[in-house]
Amino acid sequence: MNRMLGRSEISVSPLGLGCWAIGGEFTLDGLPDGWGEVDESESIAGIHAALERGVNFFDTADVYGTGHSEAVLGRALRGRRHEAVIATKFGYTYDESTKEAFTRHDVTPEYVRHACERSLRRLQTDYVDMYQIHVGGLSLEEIDTVIDSLNELRQEGLIRTYGWSTWDVANAQIFAQKSEAAAIQHVLNVLSDDKEMLSLCERYGLASINNTPLAMGLLSGKFNHDSRFSDQDVRGSRHEWVTYFKNGKAVPSYLQKLEAVREVLTSGNRTLVQGALAWIWGRSHVTIPIPGFKTRKQVEELIGASAFGPLSEAQINEVEGILGSS
Repeated sequence: MNRMLGRSEISVSPLGLGCWAIGGEFTLDGLPDGWGEVDESESIAGIHAALERGVNFFDTADVYGTGHSEAVLGRALRGRRHEAVIATKFGYTYDESTKEAFTRHDVTPEYVRHACERSLRRLQTDYVDMYQIHVGGLSLEEIDTVIDSLNELRQEGLIRTYGWSTWDVANAQIFAQKSEAAAIQHVLNVLSDDKEMLSLCERYGLASINNTPLAMGLLSGKFNHDSRFSDQDVRGSRHEWVTYFKNGKAVPSYLQKLEAVREVLTSGNRTLVQGALAWIWGRSHVTIPIPGFKTRKQVEELIGASAFGPLSEAQINEVEGILGSS
């Protein structure tokens, strides 16, 4: 059953799809930040499969593939824009011609408008449903300025609502209090809980948009101590913020934690992927996980989680007890 997207009047499916991976190969400050080679026809088939099964929420960013993810999503939704809720992000700078993204950010009014206009062109639409700040850490002055910019874009009809992708609970609270935002996007998965951010979202009536719900694929169960990613995959790169994989290999402590909760997650004939999503839904009524995908087959498995619903409160407590002692 669909739900309202936080404090907006936008109806969204309880499962969304993250479109980072379908952006293809690009670099961030000189290091690979994509997910390897991508078949664009498979990406589009996956988006169509989602629409056919009632998933209408798609999250992307201008920096994913330095525009390519938005372009693919726009092509997939041609003639079907009315069926989808599009969320995209802005703030990080990039060079579309060289596929280079940078951690340097720009949230000045001029840049926010320019970024929005470019995203609209790539997405082949005249409005974005939710426009999100992509830069996790901003000064108080920047927060005030960007709220004004977002309110202007909304008044002009270029966006319907807005949110912030951030890990900073204190700043998220300031944002919630000062703005009419609908959502906070943040990391949440069975290996990385975030009680403070969930509590904040519940308190202010915000949607909790959950990125990395499968721990960058670790919670698929496909990888073990011998698995190795190439340095052209973000999981094989040397980005310090890649938590679950180091030097292209799964971090042993996370593999151990996964094994410890495998039985609970796969209860009721769920796959591990479906159990990981069920845990997120069981954590709070405001959560909307946005797992990534590259193929139609992956999308079908993700959508299959909806048939099982959330883990029970007892199962959520069991997982917490196991991980708390592991």
